[in-house]
Amino acid sequence: MELPQPCTASDPTIEALKAGNEHAFRCLFEQERERLRRFVVKLVEDADEAENIVQETFAEAYRQIEDFRGEASVSTWLFSIAKHLAYGHLRTSDRHNYLEHETIEFLQVDRDDSVSGTQREVERSERKQIVHNALQELPDHYRRVVQLRDLEEKSTAEAAEQLDLTEVNVRVRLHRARKALREHLCERMEC
Repeated sequence: MELPQPCTASDPTIEALKAGNEHAFRCLFEQERERLRRFVVKLVEDADEAENIVQETFAEAYRQIEDFRGEASVSTWLFSIAKHLAYGHLRTSDRHNYLEHETIEFLQVDRDDSVSGTQREVERSERKQIVHNALQELPDHYRRVVQLRDLEEKSTAEAAEQLDLTEVNVRVRLHRARKALREHLCERMEC
């Protein structure tokens, strides 16, 4: 069995990383893993989830290394990926408090007993129509992400596979779609 080469001070080089060199990625992992883990733990306050995010960070870096332009150091690029993944985790860790509860709040009618059942149904129907219209006004690429993640409750990985995107792209599109949806709903419902 062949032992892996030890990492040197010059490892890894950008060229080796872009060439998909396993030794280069192993060295990068060894050099940056612990710093990334400490950074992510501070953001998500969960050691196990931080470890998952660090692993996902390196996987994402491996997938996107060809897009790395070298405008910053590889370390800075990794921390940027980790930060975005950690924020994505924070947004989606309690998904039902992010968009669904906000949308449900828009759909809920004040429970004033003096309002007749028929009037409540009319108001609920109007609110549902406003939400439906807001979804229809989203650009296709945003609407599809919202549909998969929030309506069909697919995981980020499942949505990414179905849309042929990276998980990071799904998270970015979902964030932007939810923001646009909230703005649209606020315009229509005077919030």
